[in-house]
Amino acid sequence: MTPIVKATSSAALALLLLTGAAERAIAQTRPELGRVHIPYDTFTLPNGLKTLVYTDRSAPTVFVGVWYGIGSKDEPQGRSGFAHLFEHLMFQPTPDRPSPWFPPLEAVGATGINGMTTADFTQYVETVPANALDRALWMEADRMANLGRGITQSGLDEQRAVVKNEKRQGELNPGAASEAQFLKAYYPPDHPYAHTTIGSMDDLDRATLDDVKAWFENNYGASNAVLVLAGDIDVATAREKVARYFGGVRRGAPISRTLQWTPGLAEIRRDVVYENIPVAALARTWPLTNDAPRDNTLLQLAARSLANGPGTPLYDALVDRLGVATGMSAGVNEGQLTSAFTLTATLKPGVTPEAAGAAIDAAMQDFFATGPAADRLETVISASDVALLRTMENSGAIGAWLADGQVNHGDPTYFLKQREWIGAATPAEIRTLAARVLSRPYYELIQMPTAVDPVAPVADPVDPARMPDPGPAQTRIVFPPIAEAVLPNGLKLVVANRPNLPLVDARLQFRTGSLAEDAYGRGTAGRAFSLLTAGTRRYDREQLSRQASRLGVSFAAGADARESGVSWSMLKARLDDGFALAAEVVRHPSYPQSEIDKALEAVGPQFDAYERNPIAAAGPVYARAIWGDAHPYGRIGTRDDAKTVDRQAIQAFHDHEMGPNDATLYLVGDITLDEARRLAAKYFGDWRPVSATPPATLAAAAGTPGRVILVDAPGAAQSSVTVGHVVGPFNPQTSAAEALADSILGSGLNSRLNLNLREARGWTYGFDGGVSDAPTGQRVFTASGTVEAERTADAMTEIRKEIAAYVADRPATQDEVDRDRNARILALPSAFSGNGAFLSSIVGSAGYSLPYDRAASSGERLKAVTLDQVQALSRQTYHPDRLTWVVVGDLKTIEASVRALNLGPVEVWDVYGNRLR
Repeated sequence: MTPIVKATSSAALALLLLTGAAERAIAQTRPELGRVHIPYDTFTLPNGLKTLVYTDRSAPTVFVGVWYGIGSKDEPQGRSGFAHLFEHLMFQPTPDRPSPWFPPLEAVGATGINGMTTADFTQYVETVPANALDRALWMEADRMANLGRGITQSGLDEQRAVVKNEKRQGELNPGAASEAQFLKAYYPPDHPYAHTTIGSMDDLDRATLDDVKAWFENNYGASNAVLVLAGDIDVATAREKVARYFGGVRRGAPISRTLQWTPGLAEIRRDVVYENIPVAALARTWPLTNDAPRDNTLLQLAARSLANGPGTPLYDALVDRLGVATGMSAGVNEGQLTSAFTLTATLKPGVTPEAAGAAIDAAMQDFFATGPAADRLETVISASDVALLRTMENSGAIGAWLADGQVNHGDPTYFLKQREWIGAATPAEIRTLAARVLSRPYYELIQMPTAVDPVAPVADPVDPARMPDPGPAQTRIVFPPIAEAVLPNGLKLVVANRPNLPLVDARLQFRTGSLAEDAYGRGTAGRAFSLLTAGTRRYDREQLSRQASRLGVSFAAGADARESGVSWSMLKARLDDGFALAAEVVRHPSYPQSEIDKALEAVGPQFDAYERNPIAAAGPVYARAIWGDAHPYGRIGTRDDAKTVDRQAIQAFHDHEMGPNDATLYLVGDITLDEARRLAAKYFGDWRPVSATPPATLAAAAGTPGRVILVDAPGAAQSSVTVGHVVGPFNPQTSAAEALADSILGSGLNSRLNLNLREARGWTYGFDGGVSDAPTGQRVFTASGTVEAERTADAMTEIRKEIAAYVADRPATQDEVDRDRNARILALPSAFSGNGAFLSSIVGSAGYSLPYDRAASSGERLKAVTLDQVQALSRQTYHPDRLTWVVVGDLKTIEASVRALNLGPVEVWDVYGNRLR
């Protein structure tokens, strides 16, 4: 969903609170945050120009930035878009510099030359070699002093046309109509944030040469600017140079402006906008005053803990468990006049905004009652701090933070103050603050897709008292024609011709994986595939990334136990180039030692995180309890295992296990078999066959059923409960009945386990279960989720009760079978809307030795399932007397009550599956 909040995010806070990708590698125990000191200096010239200086001699470069205290909020009626227009004009020539802005700086090796306009300020930045600092300062002073005299009618007309085209392009983007509606509804008409930064066409058209010259003279004086110098420069040198170049620049008149204005919402307001977007979305915005900056900073922590990614309550509830959304996010947008907390949800096709809104309400009420999980908050805090400290190696980033703090908060080191607030935050404080602020009225904007076809005139009046029945459902999945071929070297081709769009998706699937790595070292298969894009014989990582981007090709690779693969997508017009690059990646990886070293360096922090967050051990410990410690599926990797992988082993695995005679190239999209054969022969035809390790025959699971395994997670507010047992091999004849049996018991939105533990008891955000996928051999039924620590034993009782009743006195009912069957059948077409869906289905079916178009018959197979079949298969599949339990939680809180259940022998293990007692 397009962000639509008209407020300017603090650069410092945005960098402090990076995406969740960094969090997974961070230990989830909050470290004692060390003191960070930024030794900056500041001085002000007589004309009012404030200068910030940060000295860092580590590189002979200087970051130069000028922040002007003028943004779109300062534009009067009839002058909207002037600040942004001037961002363009400020790169134009001056009387003393007849050339455009870029050439003189590029000639001396400057980098990062850029400008940006926001609602609150305009900034211009570049990083120059220290020896070229004088040139940069002269140029900045020259445009501050003289640009007004250099603006010409032709220059104005040129840049106005550029800006108008930029505006038109922006209005074509999904979300443009929503932004316009948001600004109109959320802010009062005369609020400084009530118009877009780019302005209106009419105001841009009305701008005269005299208007823009006056705008420059009134707003771009020295007293309305902050200059920052960061890098190979000291304050004495800076003072002399700045005085020399900027001392004669006009001061400029003081600017009268609004300082604070927070929109007031007496009640919830909800609007809907229909526009050209693929799926519905909604955004809720709560106004925030700037009187409490610490609260606004902590609300960002609340946002990250509430909705940003897997593991947060709203994401887990709406995306993973309820399936009403495909994405969730939340954040705080800080502006000089007002700030805002915004929560966004991208809805799953077919889900109404009302249903999504109700789910959001329920999840937020849970959050208000319990607050963020302690481990989640610790993760966010630790990850944010580590990210901040790492980026502080860049003097330019520090310079930008200093300027941002000065311009937006009157404190250059405001970002360090935020760091202190973040480091001291507690779950209780976040819960209380979130409940207080987010219980207030909000503005909700619903984005709905416009209908593709025009609406026909209404023939008959609608009866408002009668809910319309749905029309006939189109549930048939139409597979594209599929053709096969085999190259002389054994490479098999499977091509599904789907010329809907000029796109092609490819996957090169190998019959190898972690089960073949015993001769090479644990983890070798995963490294061999994940490092394919780290470099090749022709490209290093950066060059390869640039080449792929240039061609519009994207790669993904990974290894599983029995099969592994490399995926890429490409444009029809770049098929030849795409195949060439894919062959380079797959056939000639260089596995640079430097990239392997980076992976090895990450081993320590990764295992630190694993050991300090025992909840993460639930899956690996459960696998060991089920399969046994000697079984490949029961192994838990250690630090020593991870550090034994070396380049020679990775290269050997690639050379001996990855070959054409052990692979299939699947292609879906605008490509024919003849085209595929020609390209495959050209780029893969001379690839030599290999003698790969034969597929392993796995022993039966050796775990002892009927045990309860406890793992201590001191202080954990919730317990992770995982329970299940081994089941028989996959049977394609009964798979449809099994899917419905699973759905009713544990894998569906309305499953018995979820309805009991979440809806009826309120002990969990969600609990689900089902039988694992495996093409051969034994599989595992597993049910899992996290529950309140104090309710751990009670939850275990209810789980066993539900499973026992399901195979005895309360089996599946006809209503349950019909409900879940219909839901699955009706959802089938939406699951096959793009090349990727067909590719995944074809590859998956092949992995099970089933017809490529097996999914096309899913609806018919589901329709054929009877209640008796579901009940009989349930009795064969689920065995409450064979359950193995793995519970990770605070043993001081849960151990005694769990033992008292008498569910079987109780053992206490560590996170590596070693029995402690």
